[in-house]
Amino acid sequence: MAERTAELSQINADLQRSESTLRSFFNSGAMLMGIVELHNNDILHISDNRAVAEFFGTTPEAMQNRFASDLGVPQQTIQEWVSYYRQAQQVQAAVRFEYSHDTPNGQRWLAASVCPIAVSPTGYPRFSYIVEDITASKQDKEHIEASLREKEVLLKEIHHRVKNNLGIVSSLLQMQSRRTQDAQANAILRDSHNRIASIALVHEKLYCSQDLANIDFAHYIRNLTAHLFASYNTSSNLIQLSINTEKVSLDIETAVPCGLIINELVSNALKYAFPDNRAGQIKVKFYQENEHNLILIVQDNGIGLPENFDHKKSKTLGINLVQGLVKQLRGSIDINCQQGTEFRISFGKSRT
Repeated sequence: MAERTAELSQINADLQRSESTLRSFFNSGAMLMGIVELHNNDILHISDNRAVAEFFGTTPEAMQNRFASDLGVPQQTIQEWVSYYRQAQQVQAAVRFEYSHDTPNGQRWLAASVCPIAVSPTGYPRFSYIVEDITASKQDKEHIEASLREKEVLLKEIHHRVKNNLGIVSSLLQMQSRRTQDAQANAILRDSHNRIASIALVHEKLYCSQDLANIDFAHYIRNLTAHLFASYNTSSNLIQLSINTEKVSLDIETAVPCGLIINELVSNALKYAFPDNRAGQIKVKFYQENEHNLILIVQDNGIGLPENFDHKKSKTLGINLVQGLVKQLRGSIDINCQQGTEFRISFGKSRT
């Protein structure tokens, strides 16, 4: 009998030490923890750690068996908590949620996790909860978002100013073109104007875009080719334009050289492919071949390139510029002269 008593005494002592250890851990944490019961539309605090008591400006003992409404919690907040507790009870699993709480030191943001307890000695649904103060991280996130918005506005303003400055240069070239009587100089000025316009259009698209990292290139191609047809006074009744593009977004490093390539190839087709008011068609096709590759095709059914044409040995500015731009894109170019002229350019999509 004495041995049994000693054994029970030892077990009791061990339990007390375990409880003391757990109680110490329970009260030493910075997070708010406790056990509550759901009573209709109110929450009864059964046991809370020291952090909860400090949050409400009282002691753990004073928190015991007090309803949330007695602690000055607004009724709207209590109803919000009750809905999450009922949700946890329904799914029989932990439910996480965030909420704000007004304190004498200002508004605090809290992240809570509530979990149903299987056995409740009172018959009321019982839950454990853990609440973390996330005010600092919320404020940091708001500061970062505000900073990003400021940078976005600044980037938009930069693109707007670049577009305007390029527009001024383009207008000066147009004015100079009107003043010169030299046909060759006039053609050079017009080509330069169109090249600058193709770059300015990229910045315009970025200025108007919700995503400053990407340009809707399908829409860009339509705007650019429309500008070129107007620049060369080309009648749509004489030369038809066919555009077949997928919805592909490009960053500025890819969009500028790609836009210049289209400018050169379409301009060359408008200038040379259809002499003596010859009717014809220009096709522009742009699509994503696979996960990493993009294909650009500019094709016309005009008179074609001269016999024995070798683009690698060509000395014309336009072809040399196209080759340099393709190289910049780390792409390849194939030319087919069987029926008119077809330029097929393959290049990799930027990986962001």
